[in-house]
Amino acid sequence: MGQPSNTRYKAVQRFVRRNNITFVLPKRVYDELVAHESNAQMPPVDTAIEEGWITVAPPLEFSEPVVSRAMDGVQRYIANADDRPADEVERADAALAALAAQRLSAGAAADIYIYTTDIAAGEGAETILASEGYGDSVTFINGFRFIEDLHS
Repeated sequence: MGQPSNTRYKAVQRFVRRNNITFVLPKRVYDELVAHESNAQMPPVDTAIEEGWITVAPPLEFSEPVVSRAMDGVQRYIANADDRPADEVERADAALAALAAQRLSAGAAADIYIYTTDIAAGEGAETILASEGYGDSVTFINGFRFIEDLHS
């Protein structure tokens, strides 16, 4: 989305406020987002957290079988889609599905929308979570298309 002064950032900010939603990030995704930021300025994700429209989820409960299966399944899905070994797939990409599985299985959410620019991760999350019985509860939103639609 870029910096808070960026039109993409502002468009997403307006969208979440207008629709009264909060994005929930797995810690792995948060760590990936701040890893490449310079120390000179606050990372945009931290600004969004301060503004209240992004939050970082508690640690994933891998002792819960559905969470582990979601993580492993999406890693394998991405690996197959990209024709590479599963152990080379970033765990942050699969953490989105693991967080969705955790929230759905705990009853913390009835519907989950997974926003990501990683097509294989989004499609994998829908596929794997459908195999766990959550097919009607999970929707992948292509992050690039989402931003583009907000600008049009």
